[in-house]
Amino acid sequence: MKRAILYPFFLILTGIWLLFSGCETTLDLPVNNEPKLTIISYLSTNSGWSKPRVYVYSSQSPSDSSSFVTPANLDVEVTELETDHSIRLEWSDKGEGTYFVFPTDFLKEGFSYTISAFAPGFESVRATTIIPRPSTISDLNILDVRIEPSTKNEFKSIVRYDLEFNINHYEANQYYHLVFYNEYNGLDRPHLVEPELSDDQPYLKHYDYGILIDKKDLVPGAPLKFHFVNWVVGDNNLKRVYVELRSITEAYYKYHSTLARQLIVRQDPFAEPVTIYNNIEGGYGNFSGYSPNISSSDMPE
Repeated sequence: MKRAILYPFFLILTGIWLLFSGCETTLDLPVNNEPKLTIISYLSTNSGWSKPRVYVYSSQSPSDSSSFVTPANLDVEVTELETDHSIRLEWSDKGEGTYFVFPTDFLKEGFSYTISAFAPGFESVRATTIIPRPSTISDLNILDVRIEPSTKNEFKSIVRYDLEFNINHYEANQYYHLVFYNEYNGLDRPHLVEPELSDDQPYLKHYDYGILIDKKDLVPGAPLKFHFVNWVVGDNNLKRVYVELRSITEAYYKYHSTLARQLIVRQDPFAEPVTIYNNIEGGYGNFSGYSPNISSSDMPE
């Protein structure tokens, strides 16, 4: 697997570009002639690189990516259920399209939130989620490092290594999204990398980056281990590896896993259709929460 400079580091923590994934094949609920409001938002308290956003647009099915038009006179309200405190979100058009932003320090781990969206000509929509308390990574080790010159390009080197670590599960957490990225000498930001999964690993490859994990598929007490094949150019040696463990809600897992399975069935004309998971009442999309925990280790000398 080649090292691919896929996205800037801060985009890894947003998850928002699912909105622009381009699921062109509709394998979900029948399309009607009335567009509905669609909400895409992943809540997290982490704001080190990018703050959580809410995208609201109109579509005719959960996988309709024909356009991302935000209706006029749209109101988006979020309520913190533990305190019954409600706020109206402010919109922004800086960056990737038009979106709504949260006030600083409004979102909290372990708290639940309901979102409501209203626009003239559309049915009102709502959804509820929680921001999980994070599980953590421990005992991260880089094993069996092998660096070999490329047989095709003299300025490249092939790097092979294994990552091994444990997950310290917060008791309520069932689902995870693992993301891997590497830091290289001479480059200004880490870059996404993907492990090579074997047939005996019961993980689902995320449709875009990383892998999705259901806790019930893990062997109790056994560390997780992943194999990587990478390459480096010139003096841009691999310096440090990172593992981001996202503790995610069930709605996050179901939405992302159905998107991933939809891509798989596209390649099999005999496969059963996949229904895109939807937790927006009266509309489409996904409103869910996650909490990241990032662990890293320098490459062995």
